[in-house]
Amino acid sequence: MPPPVSGDPGSPDRFRAIVEAQSELISLARPDGELVYVNPAYARHFGLTPTEMAGRNLFEFVLPADQGVVRRNIAGVLATGEARTSENRMVDGQGQPCWVAWTNGIQREGDESLLHSVGRDVTRRKLLEHELVESEAFVRKITDGLPLRIAYVGRDRRFRFVNQAHCGRYERTRQEILGRTREELLGTPDSPTIAAHTDAVLAGAVQRFEYDDAAAAPRRFAVELTPDIDPDGSVRGFFYTGQDITERARAEQALRELTREAQGQSDVLRLVTEAIPATVVVVDSDTRYRFANSAFERYTGLPREQIIGRTAVEVLGEHEVARRRPYMVRALAGEIVSFALDYARPEGTRWLELTCIPLRLGGDAVDGFVGITQDITSQRREQDRLTALSQRDPLTGLLNRAGFEQFLTRQVDAGLGASLGLLYIDLDRFKPVNDQHGHATGDHLLQAVARRLGGLVRPTDSVARLGGDEFVVLLSEVGALPVCEVIADKVVAAIGEPFDVDGRQLHIGASVGVAFGSAPGADRNELIRRADAALYRAKASGRGRHAG
Repeated sequence: MPPPVSGDPGSPDRFRAIVEAQSELISLARPDGELVYVNPAYARHFGLTPTEMAGRNLFEFVLPADQGVVRRNIAGVLATGEARTSENRMVDGQGQPCWVAWTNGIQREGDESLLHSVGRDVTRRKLLEHELVESEAFVRKITDGLPLRIAYVGRDRRFRFVNQAHCGRYERTRQEILGRTREELLGTPDSPTIAAHTDAVLAGAVQRFEYDDAAAAPRRFAVELTPDIDPDGSVRGFFYTGQDITERARAEQALRELTREAQGQSDVLRLVTEAIPATVVVVDSDTRYRFANSAFERYTGLPREQIIGRTAVEVLGEHEVARRRPYMVRALAGEIVSFALDYARPEGTRWLELTCIPLRLGGDAVDGFVGITQDITSQRREQDRLTALSQRDPLTGLLNRAGFEQFLTRQVDAGLGASLGLLYIDLDRFKPVNDQHGHATGDHLLQAVARRLGGLVRPTDSVARLGGDEFVVLLSEVGALPVCEVIADKVVAAIGEPFDVDGRQLHIGASVGVAFGSAPGADRNELIRRADAALYRAKASGRGRHAG
């Protein structure tokens, strides 16, 4: 029975009752570490009762590698009388390492000064921090090797991520750039054009434009700004990629000058265009070819004699010209137009970037245009790879949370919400493996779990790792809830089988929450919430099972 509590709110009995009801770890200890008092939460954390802990030394429960740091911290508190916060590893009631965040101060008991400590288990947070550091290092290693400028900018316009190429642009270290705005780094306000593009992407619109970077000697860059949109539709920031197109821009400028100032010098024009690794044509206002370089001959498979004087439809075909016609019309109206087209090939999609430059032979009248085409397949594939990378978990190769949410959105938008099944999976007994054998073994175990889950589903389904030891499986076009429950049973059975990892046989389990069907117009997160609630019921009923 607990001691009776006095009616006086300031009485020692009432204060003691409040302390003993706290979930935080609370203790009093003498300067040498001898425990004078611990509350029930403190004792439970170490698998003992308050009575069993009284008189023992707090350093018995500190991981040996951290004891020196803890002693110095306590000595500082006792010497200055000032409270300090710190984090260190302890050994819990199962003999496993855990992280605890402490606030240490002094409490006077008569003539004696006691160390007063309040602690909170932060092991899960530490594991997530470790995972985040590894993930960021993985992305940084990849992006630093690319010749593109890559960055992420928050809604406050401050840099949150930059690759090495972007550091070179500002001639500063990554640490000097992160947290600062473009204006702060350059020392001058953004130009109206740059500011307008930034406002537009933060309003949710993708921006593609070119500009001359005077700080780069000077160089011309093609820039793409892509908004990072929250599930609720708000813009959290944007992704920046910049590609140096100086050489291409110089070639285009040379062509403009040649077509404007030396239209009659066909030999010079041919000499220049033959040296450019791009197709170059001159098309009149009736879309008949006046000029074509050898690169265009190779592209069409026709000799120049069968190109000059013929229309674009005759050379390229009606279907291809239909794709290009809107841009050709704009060029013939006097606008410089750039656009990209994709072509499906057995070896993968091929991308071409086309630029149409109006041709003026006299006065302001447009008499045709110069067309320049170059293959940008490698650049687009690299951009697509980076986009895919941002949606993949670097440890397991599965979809990450962002990739899973995007896949779910596509399924719902395609009208398949009513036939979707969602399994929300949480691994049981994973933390002891991580603590006892280390993060490397834990990572290898998560990779093995990912492979085992992938073998249970169809190619049309999706498996994702949301973080830590949480996974989801999205089942596409299933008939009813019982089908999902059959798969859930397979997941529980498969994860319950032993894993051979790093020469050890490891045993864990899985609890699964099952949800089926998303009503038309419903928030897609509603399916996730139902599966999460079902997972909670599964764990509450004893783990190693599923609940729907």
